[in-house]
Amino acid sequence: MGKQIARWYILYSVFLFAIQSFVALLGATSLVYPDLPSPVSFEYGRAIHLFLATFWPAMGMMGIVQHFTIVQLKEDLYSPQISKWQFFILLFSSLGQLGTLTLGIGNGREYLDGLLVFYGGIALGILLGTYNLLKTVWLHRKKATPVLGVMSIGMVFLCMLLIPNLVRYHNPVAVEAIKFWVVHLWEEMAFELMASGFIMAFFIINGIVKQKDMENWLYLESSLSVVGGLFGTGHHYFWIGFPAIWLFLGTFFSVVQSIPVFLLAIMIYKGLKKKWLTKNREKLVLYMIISSIFHHLTGATLLGLFITIPWVNLYTHGTYLTSGHAHLALFGTMGFLVLGGAYYILSENQSLEKRSYQYGVIGILLLNVGLIVMSTLLIIAGLIQAYFWRGLNMDFMEVSSMIFPYLFFRVLGGGLFTLGSAIIVYQIFKIWWTTTRKTNQQSY
Repeated sequence: MGKQIARWYILYSVFLFAIQSFVALLGATSLVYPDLPSPVSFEYGRAIHLFLATFWPAMGMMGIVQHFTIVQLKEDLYSPQISKWQFFILLFSSLGQLGTLTLGIGNGREYLDGLLVFYGGIALGILLGTYNLLKTVWLHRKKATPVLGVMSIGMVFLCMLLIPNLVRYHNPVAVEAIKFWVVHLWEEMAFELMASGFIMAFFIINGIVKQKDMENWLYLESSLSVVGGLFGTGHHYFWIGFPAIWLFLGTFFSVVQSIPVFLLAIMIYKGLKKKWLTKNREKLVLYMIISSIFHHLTGATLLGLFITIPWVNLYTHGTYLTSGHAHLALFGTMGFLVLGGAYYILSENQSLEKRSYQYGVIGILLLNVGLIVMSTLLIIAGLIQAYFWRGLNMDFMEVSSMIFPYLFFRVLGGGLFTLGSAIIVYQIFKIWWTTTRKTNQQSY
């Protein structure tokens, strides 16, 4: 029962990803052609895009964590009924948020725009899921593994970091700082802890990396994700009124956060040199994980480290350079992992036909190419902004006209990305439908 409900989370997550890809393409087009007729204003379209960018990976991660908890314990959830209620609370809260933002109703808060009542519903849903998960692990603690412990901690942080954002603050410094607990720490800490279980399980099951090596990596990953994530978020505190010590803390711990991903990449490289996967299903999932690690190393880590250096960040923060980094860090790192986990779970016990495999490869290539094109053009536009606008104090509108061609061609990259997302979403729903039909036929 619990595994079936976990699939609801994953399917809804993939559905929201498809919507986000389409909304993002419309937003990028509207930015270069602002006179195009649209029922939703640009600012609220951007708010919808940003809401989906954090919510759909969270929804998918919760489904992945529930699935692997049941698989590893070989026991159902403590209460599948709670999981079911949690799903519907998250479903109606997210649809309510999307609906009101579409109608132009929000609170004007950047990155977390929308009505607090719906964010409260999301927090309640995550709280119920956290309780259900912790209760399940506690009841079967003799069977519990380090993976389950780390994923459970990730769920706890997912809830803890959202709840403070439900409170109104009069101090603008507090408002800005606490906002980044969701915008940054969900991805850099909570999501990473939750995803580590899936990564570890996949490579151990397929014999690419030894269990002992993965467990050692898991301990390092979890500890540095928490410590590095908490203090590394300080690079968002540079210019909002925090003490100068955060210029050092934010930079130093941003470096610390990069260590686990380099070690993981080295382990996987060595493992794949000894053993390459032969089954089409596993190869597609592997390509998505490798895509995630590539973007984590380049866009999230190396580019992120560059723009968090204080004397660089002084000129680059708030430019398109940050936007390019954000695309690579959020979808590039976590988006590919969630899609890989979704494909792996929904195609369970099924072989993959050659044609479906080929379409899957095309979809992954288009996602990567589209993401790289978009992000590269945003980075170039951001560098132009940083140099001419921030460095030489040129007029903002004059600089905007200079970067227009890059924003135009960014739309083409967005088109490739949207086409790739359509292919992957179709493949995921197709394999889910095939698996469900075969299961129903076998039950009669």
